[in-house]
Amino acid sequence: MTRKLSDFPLYPLLLAAYFPLYLMSADLGMTNLVDVVRPLAVCVVLALAATWALGRVLRDVHRAALWVAMAFIVIFDFRLLQQMIDGALSFWIKELPGIYALAAMVVVALLIGWRARPGANVTRIANVIVAVMVAFPAVSLAQRALVVNTAVAGGQQSAGQTDAAFDAVKDGGERPDIVHIVLDGYSRGDVLARYYGFDNSAFLDGLKGMGFAVADRATSPFSQTLQSMTSIFTASDLDGVGGDRTGAELRDALRDRLKHNPVMGTLDRLGYQTAALDIRYDPVRMDQLDRLLDRHPLSNFEVTGLRQTVFYPIALKLGLREASVPPETFTKPYERELTGPYFLYMHMLTPHPPFDITRNGEVLPPEGGFWSMNDGSHYTKHQPEREESYRRGYVEKLVYTNDGILSLVRRVIGEAKRPTIVIVHGDHGGGKHFDHDSAEQSCMGERFAPLLAVYSSDGRLQQALPPDINLTNLYRVVFNTYFGTDMPMLPSRSVFIGWKRPEQRRVITPEEIARSCGGS
Repeated sequence: MTRKLSDFPLYPLLLAAYFPLYLMSADLGMTNLVDVVRPLAVCVVLALAATWALGRVLRDVHRAALWVAMAFIVIFDFRLLQQMIDGALSFWIKELPGIYALAAMVVVALLIGWRARPGANVTRIANVIVAVMVAFPAVSLAQRALVVNTAVAGGQQSAGQTDAAFDAVKDGGERPDIVHIVLDGYSRGDVLARYYGFDNSAFLDGLKGMGFAVADRATSPFSQTLQSMTSIFTASDLDGVGGDRTGAELRDALRDRLKHNPVMGTLDRLGYQTAALDIRYDPVRMDQLDRLLDRHPLSNFEVTGLRQTVFYPIALKLGLREASVPPETFTKPYERELTGPYFLYMHMLTPHPPFDITRNGEVLPPEGGFWSMNDGSHYTKHQPEREESYRRGYVEKLVYTNDGILSLVRRVIGEAKRPTIVIVHGDHGGGKHFDHDSAEQSCMGERFAPLLAVYSSDGRLQQALPPDINLTNLYRVVFNTYFGTDMPMLPSRSVFIGWKRPEQRRVITPEEIARSCGGS
C-alpha cells in the first residue's frame, strides 16, 4: 500500500473527472452548470471503486490505476481515437468500421496493461500531467460560474419596458386554452419546394381544412433557436439582453430571460395552468412551469455524455434505438392532464437533426452513426453529398412529423370543450444551406422562412394574423386579440447570430431573404 498521498494514483479519478468537465466547458452555455455535478461525482466514484477493487485483485495499486485509466480512455475517448485512426489510415481506407477501431484500441490497452509495471514515480508523473489537463476546463467553468449571476442580471436589464406592456392585460372574458407547438427547423412551403424539392401542400391544406390560417410570408427574428424563442416569448427584439456579455455568459443571460418571460408569466398570473413537454434540448426546456410532462430521468447533459462514450455505438449495433421524437409524442393526450385554462408548450426536435426516423416511423441509426443535433454547416460541412444526406433525412422526418401533427391538432380541436388556440410554427427554417458562423455562406431565404399556422375556435386569431408576420410579433397579436392589450407591432427584423460568438449580430435585409440561393 502507498503511504504518501503524492504516491497514490489520483490520475484515474482525474481522468474520470476530465470527461464531464471538458464536455461542459465545450458546451458554449447551452446547459446549466449545475448539471455537471452528478455525472462528475458518478465518474469519480466509479474510478475510485474500480481502482480499489482491481488493486486488491492485482495486489498492485499502481498497475490497477493504469488499467482503470486505459479503460476510461477507451470508454470516453473512443470517438476521438477513432477519428485519429481514420485520419492516419485515410491514405489506404476512407473510414475504418467502428468495431475494428474499437477492437484495435482494446488490444493495445490489454497489451499495455499486461506488460507494463508502473511504480510510484510513474504515478507521480501521471498525477501531475492529468491534474494539469483537468485544470483547464475546471478553471474555465469556475470563471463562468463566477459571472453567471451578473450575466443573468444583464439579461434582465432590458426586461422592464417590454414586460410592462403585458401589465395592461385585462382579466375579463373567457380565457382560451393555448397549445403552442414548435417544430424545430421547419421551413415554409415555398422554401421546401425551392430547396428541398418537396411539395408540402397536402400538410398545409390539411391544417387549413381544420380552420388554420397559414402565414405564407412569415419570417424568423433570429437564426438560432435560443434567440428566436426568447424573442417570441418576450415579444421583443432582445436589444440589450445580456449587456456586453459574450459567449457562454450571453447564452446564460438569454436562457434566464427565456425562462422568466412575460408571456408565460402573465398567463400564470391570469390563472393559467402552465405545462411543457420535456425535451432533449436545455435552452428551451421549461422546467420552471407548473408541470414538466414526461420528465426524463437523466439530464440532457448526462445523455449527451453517454452518447459520447463507446457504449452508444455498441447500443446502435444491437438495435437499441429511440427516435428523437417518438410516435407517442403525437398520440399521447397531454392536454387531457391539464385543467383549463391551460397553456401547453410542446417544442419538438423535428424536422431538425438527428435524422433518425423514416416517414413511416421506422427508427434508424442517425446519419453518421451517432445521435447528433448538428445542424447546418456542422452537419453538411458544405459537402454536396452531405447536403443531399441532409435533404433526404429532413424530408423523411418532416413527412413523419406532418402525419403526427395533423393527428395531434385534430384531436385537440375535436375534443376541445373550451375556447382554444393552437399555434404551430418553426423557430427558424432548415439548415441545408446554412453556415453557423458565416452569413455570407448562408442561404437567408431558407433559414429565416419558418412555418407558421394558427387556429382559434372563434376565428379571431386567424383574421388578425398578418401573412408577413415576423415571429417576434406573434404574442403581440395573441394578447392584443384576446387579452385587451394594445401593443404595437415591432418592425420586422431578422438577425444572423454567430454560433461560436453569439454576441456577433448582423441584420439581414428583406432583399437577402427574398434572394434565391442558386437552386435546391
